[in-house]
Amino acid sequence: MGRCIPRGRAGGAPTDDELTRIWDEAKKHLRGRINDAAFQFWFDRTVPLGLDDGAFVIGVPNDFAREWIERRLAKQVAEALAEVLGDTVEVRVVVDARAAELADKPAPEAGVPEPAEQTPPALPKRRPSRRGPGRPPRVPGDLNPRYVFDRFVTGPNNEYATAVAHSVADAPAGAYNPVFIYADTGLGKTHLTQAIAHAALDQHPDLQVRYVTCERFTDDFINAVTDKGRIEGFKQTYRDNDVLIVDDVQFLAEKQQTQVEFFHTFNALYEAGKQIVITSDRPPRELEELEERLRSRFGQGVVVDIGRPDLETRIAILRKQVKWEGYEIAEPEALEWIAQKVTTNIRELYGALTRVVGFASIHGTEVTLEITREALKDIVPKAYQHPVTIEMVQAEVARQFGMHVNDLRGNRRTQDVAYARHIAMYLSRELTEASLPQIGTRFGGRHHTTVMHGIDKIDRQLKDGHDTQLQDLVALIGARLKTAH
Repeated sequence: MGRCIPRGRAGGAPTDDELTRIWDEAKKHLRGRINDAAFQFWFDRTVPLGLDDGAFVIGVPNDFAREWIERRLAKQVAEALAEVLGDTVEVRVVVDARAAELADKPAPEAGVPEPAEQTPPALPKRRPSRRGPGRPPRVPGDLNPRYVFDRFVTGPNNEYATAVAHSVADAPAGAYNPVFIYADTGLGKTHLTQAIAHAALDQHPDLQVRYVTCERFTDDFINAVTDKGRIEGFKQTYRDNDVLIVDDVQFLAEKQQTQVEFFHTFNALYEAGKQIVITSDRPPRELEELEERLRSRFGQGVVVDIGRPDLETRIAILRKQVKWEGYEIAEPEALEWIAQKVTTNIRELYGALTRVVGFASIHGTEVTLEITREALKDIVPKAYQHPVTIEMVQAEVARQFGMHVNDLRGNRRTQDVAYARHIAMYLSRELTEASLPQIGTRFGGRHHTTVMHGIDKIDRQLKDGHDTQLQDLVALIGARLKTAH
């Protein structure tokens, strides 16, 4: 039940205690609008600063948090405040020293989290760039100058990974270390990790930052071992870094000597308080070809995933690419059509756009919907009719329930999460070729009997016929997954 906006004892602005009570109540309402992970990530380190002229002012630790809340969460905040105050208010978000001090304090312990499901703590303070006027950032030869944050599109599939990446670039070896990012091929791991390197060098030009692929690390090690006089030089090259980023670490499989050296490199950097960022196509616990001690090290920090982008994000990706490349698109519907047809990964999305633009140029015509269909007729839908995967099911179910995929894979057993998890398991069984043990692995390493129980529960409810809402939901999710590609 809402209440009137307080005006303080003498009808003026509310006191600090009143502001705190208002904000605490509003945060309770916010928890019902966003999932727990997002709530903790963005609102645990906020402070109420004032209520004046119909605007409620919230303090946050840094500009990144301010921009994110303003762009993506302001509506939910305003709705929560309206329920408490009994009247609509504007929401103003500002960077405040008190919130920044809270961000510097360690989050209170609430038990030991699952390593692969760990939610990052509050964002650290953003440090100002130390790059002098007119001084360009130092860009190592291994970095692609196009892979920067400005060209990376953030959506529901990668928002946590993006937030962690920004924080690492702002304060290397601060809140998050090590960082492990996993995703299927072509979903932006390399772009995001190289963006970390670019931004870290921009803001901290004195740092030693090294980005390498796992293949490059392996080649350097083999060359150093072949010429024994170079092994110390190899160690210095990799251990004298403030930030080390290694891409596609799954390729360490079956390379025992290289795994041993990587383990020692990892330990040397970690013990020296240096930042480590690693990417893979699977979470640490599924890298069974690697030594257990390596998987344990990878999982001891923050583990985040990047999922497949939804339709809206794919459209945004194409629009940003068009802007950056300076393409002329006569009919915006052409981009929407590409985004609807190409769902596998971002790399193929870019490839389809490039093909359409090239086709139009060769034929001396504008990029229209008709030209787009013609340009891609030989490869759409054939090349993009891929089977539904468990990850696709998880992403769509999470989207429908307004939660993160890690909620489905983690150990939370609240009624809403368990219900969504059972639906996702049921659809994984119905729409994919995966076995029960395989489904269990993708849902946080659950036993196949647990998966069977969840599937049977949903199956019984569907056959019972009384829960029409469940029937409609399962049909909707199934239809979206079958037609999305």
